[in-house]
Amino acid sequence: MAGKRDDEDRSGEDTLRLLELSPEPWLLKKNNYSRNSRRLQINETLMTIGNGYLNIRGSLEELPPGSSRGMYINGIYDKSEADVEELVKCPVWTDVSLWIDGHKVSLPSCRITRHVQMLDMRKGVLHRKTTFRLPSGKAVTFASSKLVFMHHVHWGYMRVRIVPENFSGEIRVLSGLNGDVLNRGFFPGEQLKHLHLERIERGRDLMYLEMRTRARRIRIATAASWRMIDRDKASVRWEPRIYGEKFTSEMTLQAEKGETYEFEKYAVVYTGREIPAGRMFKGTICGLKTFVRNGAFREIGNHLSLWEDRWRQADVVISGDPVAQKALRYNIYQLLINGPERTGSIGAKFLSSEGYLGHVFWDTEIFIFPFYLYNFPDMARNMLLYRYATLPGALKNAARAGFKGAKYGWETATTGEDVTPRFASKLEKTIRLIYTGSEEDHIVSDVIYAVERYCRVTGDEDFLRRYALEMIFRTARFWASRVECAEGCYEIRTVIGPDEFHEHVDNNAYTNFLVHWHLKIAAVLYAYFSKREDKDFRELGAMLSLTSGEAGEWEAISRGMKFGIDPRTGLIEQFDGYFSLRDHRITKHDRMGRPVLPAGVTYRTIGKTRLIKQADVIMLFLLFPHAFSDEVKQANYDFYEKRTLHKSSLSHCTHAMVGLAVGNHKRAYQYFMKTVQVDLQNLHGNTELGIHAAAVGGSWQTVVMGFGGLTLKSDRIVLKPWLPKRWRRLAFSVHWRGRTISLDIDHRKTTILIQAPSTISIPCFFRGKQFKVTTNETYEFNHQPVRCRQKGEYHETVANSPVSPPD
Repeated sequence: MAGKRDDEDRSGEDTLRLLELSPEPWLLKKNNYSRNSRRLQINETLMTIGNGYLNIRGSLEELPPGSSRGMYINGIYDKSEADVEELVKCPVWTDVSLWIDGHKVSLPSCRITRHVQMLDMRKGVLHRKTTFRLPSGKAVTFASSKLVFMHHVHWGYMRVRIVPENFSGEIRVLSGLNGDVLNRGFFPGEQLKHLHLERIERGRDLMYLEMRTRARRIRIATAASWRMIDRDKASVRWEPRIYGEKFTSEMTLQAEKGETYEFEKYAVVYTGREIPAGRMFKGTICGLKTFVRNGAFREIGNHLSLWEDRWRQADVVISGDPVAQKALRYNIYQLLINGPERTGSIGAKFLSSEGYLGHVFWDTEIFIFPFYLYNFPDMARNMLLYRYATLPGALKNAARAGFKGAKYGWETATTGEDVTPRFASKLEKTIRLIYTGSEEDHIVSDVIYAVERYCRVTGDEDFLRRYALEMIFRTARFWASRVECAEGCYEIRTVIGPDEFHEHVDNNAYTNFLVHWHLKIAAVLYAYFSKREDKDFRELGAMLSLTSGEAGEWEAISRGMKFGIDPRTGLIEQFDGYFSLRDHRITKHDRMGRPVLPAGVTYRTIGKTRLIKQADVIMLFLLFPHAFSDEVKQANYDFYEKRTLHKSSLSHCTHAMVGLAVGNHKRAYQYFMKTVQVDLQNLHGNTELGIHAAAVGGSWQTVVMGFGGLTLKSDRIVLKPWLPKRWRRLAFSVHWRGRTISLDIDHRKTTILIQAPSTISIPCFFRGKQFKVTTNETYEFNHQPVRCRQKGEYHETVANSPVSPPD
């Protein structure tokens, strides 16, 4: 028996060593144990842990008053009592409470003498340590470490340490499974119930809870083993307790002053998507037993190994700016814990809360998707497969609106049918009808933009043939039925562009240009495959009843789409009549640096002015950087920036990247810092409702494609880097067509290495000049004057004059 305890002690010590904290640059620390519920919930959002399958908010285990703890599983939506289908808050397994002398060890019955909560971003582990002082003067320290495994997404582990600092006596320790969870409703204080109890089982070292969503009837099973690590250390009395939909395992121990008592919890979570209903109990329990048999040490080791691999690919090094470095790493951490390992997408708040009801928006394809495309292409593919899987819902959306083809919903969940709420509380603090679901149709082409970008960057012909072509053709058919022919051109009327302050407008420039591009791509692909002996394409054409006449119509609409640039000013009118609206400019900012509405303007009347919510026309220069001249970009950036209120977290990163393109470097850095710190500093005042996923993705894009100046086409690399003065170095790597591109940039030179299975020569445009670089060789580009060298010898192939990269 003593030998077994010795083995357990060694294993426990080894496990603790694995859980040791990473160096300070990898830690996010919070020292405030707030009585303010909003501040508490902000910390819960920021300290979220996850693995792409599920996220758990970083709540304190004792759940002090005002806590909004929750676990969310990718793709688990339900309607039930709600207005529309929403992400379901699932049963949690991380609750732990201590009771001493009849008092729960928590606020408000205790005083906090010391507290720290630390998120180890390098390892994906959340730590906390708190010392409580009870009314009697007794002091107890509670510490925990918890994680959900990256390599085995259904498993999670928690380790708890309790120390009675100045007393000996009885301590009750409770932990269990809590199915009594409710979603936040629309109105203050409103709560919605999505789960129904199916089964609850208990044993000394085992607990099982099975719930079922009320509308979609998806089963969610959680099993856990909660135990004291060294049971011979104290006299322990165990009692199981059931309170409705909650099960608690209660241990009462006779504790000695200054001793450390350790507990651990193994937990597994499965749904009906992985295990059939008839095998749910057996399959979940078998999973738990396997986990316990393998032991925490082994599984944590595997978890850390995968985290190391992920960071090796995704880390971006910024030397000289520790604030920007840590903030960017936090944003990358959020992207890493939300990457879908199976077919699935990413909502506007990740899985950090039920903010925006967990729905998928255009944020996903335009702002979030590029990180996965360039770092983890398989995850990017999974995100697009969600759009393919929800094509039937998109077909229904179009039919309901009276159009042909497929119309991706502005907000989607399980099926792809639009689930945009009918009303919302807008900036003017009133409840009003919202029209984005019926009018903000640019999302249709936003999705196709991501599809085309994926095919171009990865060269994945299988995806193009099996999925992409159908998506492109069906959505092109929608646009062909949506446009109207008037006075020799094609118009798109009654729309909302990215700037959502102006509703029911005609010919939004962003939408029209994107549709022009979309239909051109569809026509080109039809022509290309029509000339080839391609069985798959013939079958697709037959299924869709495609004809050359229909493809010709797409091309004609593309050529005739209404879109113009004023030849005198270079300005692009955001929509018909925009330049006739009352003109106001942003001249004041609040203490947080946020634009202030000009005098006489309210959010009720803002639609009658030129003030805009976020980047709209400017978005075109982000998506199509080579389609517009530098003069046009500059003119529109200068015009629209002065009129943008940045009321969306999507806006700052766009202005940062386009600002870099037009040479507005100082403002670009400021916009970047607003983007990368939007949640860490709660800059939009609503981080308690979840992480701003688009800003997170935009932060990475701003560094890699903005400051790093990287653009990847299907056959060439374009580089135009610029570093802020305080940055000494910027280094990162990306994937491109089966190759890995590593870039190391400082203020004098840029070093590039393209690792590939074979040696080939690749065109590289560096600051407007064209070079050839060979894979598996390291090159240095000198910034001033621009030249390139390999192994100490400057290339003689430097172009005599700048060459603009073609489209």
